[in-house]
Amino acid sequence: MAPEDDKTIRSLRLVDVFSDLDDVQLAKIAPRFKTMMLEPWQPLFINRDAEDDFYIIQSGSIFISDESDEGEPERIKPGEYFIEEEFLYGHSEDAYITTDVSTELLLLEEIDFFQLVSEIPEVKPWLARNPESQWLVKNRDFSWLGKDEIIVFIARKHEMIFVFSLVGPIIFFLAALGIIFTVSAADVSGTIWTTGAACSIVLALAAILWGIWNWIDWGNDYYIVTDQRVVWVEKVIWLYESRDEAPLTTILAINTTRTFFGRIFHYGSVIVKTFTGEITFRNLKNPQMMVEYIREYRDRVQKGSERREKRKIDIEVRQRLGWEEGAGVGGPKDGDSPGEGDQKEKQSVWQKYFGNIFTMRFEEDGVITYRKYWPTLFGKIWLPTLLIFLVIIAMGVIVNIFMVGGTSAQVAEILLAMCAGLILLVLIPWWIYRYIDWRNDIYQVTNQTISDIERRPLGTEVKKGAPLSNILSLEHERVGFLGYMLNYGFVTINVGETQFVFRNVHDPAQVQQDIFKRLNALRREQDRVDATKQRQRFVDVLEIYHRNAEEQEEDDYYDDFDDDFEVELGPDGYP
Repeated sequence: MAPEDDKTIRSLRLVDVFSDLDDVQLAKIAPRFKTMMLEPWQPLFINRDAEDDFYIIQSGSIFISDESDEGEPERIKPGEYFIEEEFLYGHSEDAYITTDVSTELLLLEEIDFFQLVSEIPEVKPWLARNPESQWLVKNRDFSWLGKDEIIVFIARKHEMIFVFSLVGPIIFFLAALGIIFTVSAADVSGTIWTTGAACSIVLALAAILWGIWNWIDWGNDYYIVTDQRVVWVEKVIWLYESRDEAPLTTILAINTTRTFFGRIFHYGSVIVKTFTGEITFRNLKNPQMMVEYIREYRDRVQKGSERREKRKIDIEVRQRLGWEEGAGVGGPKDGDSPGEGDQKEKQSVWQKYFGNIFTMRFEEDGVITYRKYWPTLFGKIWLPTLLIFLVIIAMGVIVNIFMVGGTSAQVAEILLAMCAGLILLVLIPWWIYRYIDWRNDIYQVTNQTISDIERRPLGTEVKKGAPLSNILSLEHERVGFLGYMLNYGFVTINVGETQFVFRNVHDPAQVQQDIFKRLNALRREQDRVDATKQRQRFVDVLEIYHRNAEEQEEDDYYDDFDDDFEVELGPDGYP
């Protein structure tokens, strides 16, 4: 191990971010760090184009020099760390990072930093911006996070929301105390006393369990800001977990609201508006802090996109003008188009009508298909199912009557044949019809469109569709107690003046997110195409200007050359 790596490892051991790593992991990442020195009043970088480079102070200190700041500036001291762009957020464009003493820094460049985060997840919790968020990231499983995605802030509902939720359990508990006190104080019979005591115990136990449920339910809702998106995670214990999220790039506005009690106890709601709807973070403590984090990281994502676009322009200009070599941009190869030349297997009757029987959401060839949830199927098949069971019970009764000699064999055979015929010729076909009718009502989302398909068995098919690009807003809701407990409901999609409603789909928040992700991907691709066209136009103009400038420079050179060799001619035409 190089001496400088050994020194780097000793420094990393003192930093919280790497406190959970062993010596082998530290030895692996130490060579990625670079050492740099800052002399007094030397800026860390010249222009204000800050990036997500990661720094650790080995000796000395650094601070932000900003004329708008008053008083002593915030200093980063030995053993502390900072991310360049994050440190500068909120300061003026003239602000810069500097020092007034000789300072030694460890630098991990942006690409290496995010690669380290992806490879070693143990560092992620320490990158959250406050101790409570760090604790939650370390002790909760957020398996939906991307490999290089970092949670920067987590908030939960204010404690007063939990206190308010205890009103019902407290009333139940007081009622239990009132009952036991009444039957104990009054001169009643043993039966009444036993009944009253039993009711009291049941009410008290219900109050305690209700309070525990409310406490767990209160603690299972998380409002999260990552470096890529905002997320509302809602978990109902033993039932389901759903997420409502939006990429930071799609956020249009952030508003806050407070109720009367919210103003008294200092909590409120944050409403995040996107181009397809809104996400509401309800009853947060310190909602303004959540707003600041969302705005900060939304701005950082936007600036990062601008930086990457500048780099692309710089690279393309240099390549076009021949100042550096670069690989050409290739198009798709022949045969790359999806599905081309593929032979689909022929489905059997069972696969066609009963495949994915237990699946409410499945994806094939990039098409996501949703069926209506089990309560809808139950609503269609409960009557024929009940009748089938009743007829089977009737057949059992007939056999039993025959066995005890209550009827003749001929009558029993006729009745059993009628029951069997009723089941085979009427009830089972009716059941199958209702099942296929449920199965044929589907909703689909592709990379380009959404569809609502209703197909009657042996009847007509009605298919409504719309391009994803025309979607104006998305909303979802779970209706009623059963919808909330079983996590199913409606997803409403507004497309121009038309409204699509995906009814009774399981996990409507996930359905909304599926549509949102496809829509966001489509818009990102369109933005990429538009940016490429604009970049090409800019580079074309610059190339034309550069070529004309070279031609003009060449003409000026030859004009100067001719002037240098110009001589005066005599009367005879010779010099």
